[in-house]
Amino acid sequence: MKTKILFSALVASFVLHYSTGVLAATSINSVNRYAYGANIGWMDWRGDTNNGAVINATYCAGSIYSANVGWISLGTGTPTNGVQYQNLSPNDYGVNVDVAGNLRGYAYGANIGWINFEANGAATVDFATGNLNGYAYGANVGWISLSNAFAHVQTMPLAPANDLCAGAIVLTNSVTYAMSTLTATTNGDLAPGCVPTLGKGVWFAYTPFLTGPVTISTCGSSFDTGLGIYTGSCGAMTLVACDDDNGPACNGVAASVTFSGTAGITYYIQAGGWGGASGNLNIMAASPSNDQCAGAVALVDGVPYAMSTTNATSAGDPMPTCLASFGKGVWFTYSAPASGQVLISTCGSDTNFDTAMGLYQGSCDALSQIACDDDYGPSCYGRQASLNFLASGGTTYYILVGGYGNSSGNLNILASIVPTLQVSGSASNLTITWPGNGTLQSATNLDPLINWTDLTNGGGSWTEPMTNPAKFFRLKK
Repeated sequence: MKTKILFSALVASFVLHYSTGVLAATSINSVNRYAYGANIGWMDWRGDTNNGAVINATYCAGSIYSANVGWISLGTGTPTNGVQYQNLSPNDYGVNVDVAGNLRGYAYGANIGWINFEANGAATVDFATGNLNGYAYGANVGWISLSNAFAHVQTMPLAPANDLCAGAIVLTNSVTYAMSTLTATTNGDLAPGCVPTLGKGVWFAYTPFLTGPVTISTCGSSFDTGLGIYTGSCGAMTLVACDDDNGPACNGVAASVTFSGTAGITYYIQAGGWGGASGNLNIMAASPSNDQCAGAVALVDGVPYAMSTTNATSAGDPMPTCLASFGKGVWFTYSAPASGQVLISTCGSDTNFDTAMGLYQGSCDALSQIACDDDYGPSCYGRQASLNFLASGGTTYYILVGGYGNSSGNLNILASIVPTLQVSGSASNLTITWPGNGTLQSATNLDPLINWTDLTNGGGSWTEPMTNPAKFFRLKK
């Protein structure tokens, strides 16, 4: 139904736009320029020198011509956002090109209506050769072949969409991205100090989830790669790190580099070839991340941990049973120093961050929920989650903390065993022990109170002679 509404809205006002024409010099090969439809015959993608078809790195423009049906527009010209058509208004429609070369979107002919470049037709452009393949579909004219025994459309080789910093592709943590750099240019390439002849570079962006070491690698690429890592903006960059050969992750001529990354800071990565070499590039960014269970951060008993969950995803998050809506979860583990009651709280998180929590045991691929909480738990008042449970000493528990309704923000989390002082003695010494962390304090009088004195911070044990004056003890956590 949404598609029908879109089409009718576009058709209603299309004539106003179409009458202006789209002037563009063609980028189509002057010989290989014909598509074929059984119901409409030949379609010339070259058109003429003023209204030729254009295929750019991210979108198409210009017009196709058919003697049987007239002109067909590939788009309104320049997309509103400058990158790709949104196909939501008559002033911003057309055929887009994605980073894999897929052609998707809508062309329009006044005499035949809409032509859909959809997934079913698998229409693509090969960035290296310029060859178009697959089909487009028009409800009024049927399938149109872009490359078969009768017709062949070919554009000039296209620079990849991330040839310039402004088109940097966002890398996903620990996921390899593969592409060809054969048609990359050296326009806008920087020359990192360790790779002074770097050329045919392509750009990526990566934002670490946690502060810590970040490794960028091009292991498995088919050419002599070089890397430059930058902070700042595309127009004003500062080099952070670079590598040519034999980095920490790859042997030989495939570049890799490790640097200290800061959570929430976007790093720009230029990957190119020594002396302008090019080929099949494999690139991966990896850094610590507790966005997934496998990267869970280990909590220390009684020590608060703080982080932002703004960039967290909901991928792989189970739904705690006490919640109807949950997302953007991050993972932690906790192992109690002894058996006993444990409190886990998110008190002190952002006031507008409605935290929620699930507690599990088992392993990441086989978790069993023990407890969960949304609001008004035993430690926090209001919308910040907290819970308590009876822990077995030495057992590892998994904690998933996220937001109700995908809420996110600055998270504070604390796991702590409820302290219980154990007192034992001998003829000569008094010994006090307790599980977990905490500061043991003593006072010689409670009424009036004499200041509490710190005896030991952590350690879980304190011994003093029986001959000492009588004291009161407490554990402060």
